[in-house]
Amino acid sequence: MKVDAIVNDRTATVELVSREENKYSIKIDEKIYDVDIIFTPNGSYSILYNNKSWELETAKANEFNTFNIYKYGQSIKVEIEDALSKYRKNKQSGSHDGQNNIIAPMPGKIVKVLVEEGEPISAGDTVLIISAMKMESEFKSPVDGFIKKVHVKDNDIVNGDQLLVEIEAIEETEE
Repeated sequence: MKVDAIVNDRTATVELVSREENKYSIKIDEKIYDVDIIFTPNGSYSILYNNKSWELETAKANEFNTFNIYKYGQSIKVEIEDALSKYRKNKQSGSHDGQNNIIAPMPGKIVKVLVEEGEPISAGDTVLIISAMKMESEFKSPVDGFIKKVHVKDNDIVNGDQLLVEIEAIEETEE
């Protein structure tokens, strides 16, 4: 399984390639690292790589999937972005692209499309329902307007970042 590890402004793709007891082969971006990792009785991790040893402590931070890693008195904040956290972030941001279009935050299945092309819609009205990660989520219109184009139908399987519905905003006129 691949995840993104975000440290400061750098994002690295991390994937566990193999594991045999405490020996791990980990791919970070395009480079593979063979490391020996042991969880110690005091709650830290002892990591051996290229004949160098590090002892790291981890603590859960307040944010979802975020950890503080402590190494020799230095603290590093790391956010792990997996499919669930990407889904939550996109859902919180409204899952639209800034142009009032509804975008799939991750792969899933369309449970129900509740609108038709040309139909008027108000901000906050439910546009469609997607099932992903064993959860059903409603996606709502970010604006007042009308449905310009529906790209999916009930029971369609969709990819992450796929355009689902285009919404044309109604321009407010000043009187």
